[in-house]
Amino acid sequence: MSQSLDGKVKGAFVNSQIQRFQHPLSGRYASPSMQTIFSDFYKAVAWRKIWLILADEQRRLGLPISKTQIQQMEKGLEKVKLERVAHWESKLKHDVMAHLKAFAEVAPKAEPILHLGATSAFVTDNAEALMMRSATELLQSKLLVILKALGQLSLKYSDLEMTGYTHFQPAQPVTLGKRLALWAQDLLWDYEELSLVLQRYRPLGCKGTTGTQASFMVLFDNDFKKVTALDRGVVAKMGFKGPVALSGQTLSRKMDVWFVHALANLAASISKLSYDLRLLQHLGELKEPFGSDQVGSSAMPYKQNPMMAERMTGLSRHIMTLSQNAIWTHSVQWLERSLDDSANRRLTLPEAFLTADALLETLHRLVKGMRVEERNIRNHLDKHRAAFETEALMMEETLKGRSRQEMHEEIRKQMLQGSLKAQGSRWKLSGASGHQVRAFCKSTLTPALNREWKRLKPSEDLFGSPSV
Repeated sequence: MSQSLDGKVKGAFVNSQIQRFQHPLSGRYASPSMQTIFSDFYKAVAWRKIWLILADEQRRLGLPISKTQIQQMEKGLEKVKLERVAHWESKLKHDVMAHLKAFAEVAPKAEPILHLGATSAFVTDNAEALMMRSATELLQSKLLVILKALGQLSLKYSDLEMTGYTHFQPAQPVTLGKRLALWAQDLLWDYEELSLVLQRYRPLGCKGTTGTQASFMVLFDNDFKKVTALDRGVVAKMGFKGPVALSGQTLSRKMDVWFVHALANLAASISKLSYDLRLLQHLGELKEPFGSDQVGSSAMPYKQNPMMAERMTGLSRHIMTLSQNAIWTHSVQWLERSLDDSANRRLTLPEAFLTADALLETLHRLVKGMRVEERNIRNHLDKHRAAFETEALMMEETLKGRSRQEMHEEIRKQMLQGSLKAQGSRWKLSGASGHQVRAFCKSTLTPALNREWKRLKPSEDLFGSPSV
C-alpha cells in the first residue's frame, strides 16, 4: 500500500476500518454505554419500537391490523441487518424508507400496515425522545456518583484551611472542603436542570405531514377523539406523560435547545472546575491522579501535567459552542419544516451527549484519584498569614471604637513597608467555611442524593470510557 501527500490511498486496505476517520469521542473519550445509545443499531431498534407502538395502538383503536402482524413486528425488533439498510438506502436515497424496507423483510406480514399514516418525522423524532431520555438519565446517574464522592471529600476537608485567591492573588483563606462543595453545588444545579428538561419535554406523538393529523383523521373516519387517543396512547407507551400540544411536521427544535443548553451549562461548570484544578496543581496544592507508568511529557520526563483537567477544558469548550448550533437550527426552521436541520442534528445531538459523557468519565477519575498536598497548602497559608489576620484585626478594633477606614490605611502602609507581622489571631482565618460545607451537605446535597439515588440507582459500574 502507498499513500501520496494529497491523501489518495491505494492498495488492498483502501476500504478497511483503519483507513477511515474514527471519531475521537468513540475511540478515546466517551463510554461504551453512551456510544451504544447513539449507535446505528440502537437507533434502528428504537425506530422499530416506534413503528410497533403505532401499529399496536391503531389496532387497539379499531383499525384492521391483526395480532399476527403485531407479533411479527415484535419478533423482528432486534433482527436488524444494517447491511440491508445500507443496501436499500443506496437505492432509495432515503434513510427512513430504507429502514422500513429492511423491517418489512423480517416482518413481511406487517409490511402493508407499517408506517400507516405516519411521516419520517414521526419515527425519527419519537425515537430521539427515547434516545435522549436514556442518554440524559445515564448522565444524571454518573453525576450522582460524582456528587456523592465530592460530598464525601467536602466533609473530609471541610476545615482544612488553604489560601483563597481573587484575581489569582492571595486573598482571605477558605477551606478545601468549601472549594469542593462549590464545585458540587454547580453540578447539582446542572443535574436539576437536566431533570427540568426531561419534565418539560413532550414527544411529537402522531401529528402527520404538516402537524394537522389529516391522515389519522381519514383513518379514523374524522373521529378526533380516536385521533387524540392515538396521539396520547403512542406517547404513553413510550413512557412519557403526553405529546406536544402543537407541531408542524417536526417536533419544535426548541426542545433540542433545551437539551444542548443544559449540557452546555454542565460543561461550563466542569470547565470552571478544570481551571481551578489546573491553577491549584500549578501551586502544588491539589493534583490530579498520575499513574506509575504515566508519561507527562515526551521531552521532559519529570513533568506531571494536569492532563485530565486540560482535557475537560477542551471538551467543555466543544459543548459550549454546540449550544450556539442548536439555537441557530431552531431559529431558521421554515414554516412547517425544512430539512436543513437533518444533517446538522445528526452531528450536534450525539456529539453533545457523547462529549458530556466523556467529561463525566474524566471528572470521575479525577475526583476519585485527586491528591491533596497538605504540606504545600500549609506553607502557602503561613507565607501570607500576617496579611490574612488583618481582616479579623480590623473587625475587632472597629468593635472597640476605632475607625475601620483608619485601620485599613494603617494596614495598607505596613504592607507596603514590609513591616506587617503575624500576631497569632484567635479567629479562624477561613471564617464559617467549615460550617457552610456541613450545612450544605446536610440540608441540600444529601437529601437530593438520597432522593435521586432511589430513582436512578446508579453505581460505579456505569463508568468505563476507552480513554487513554
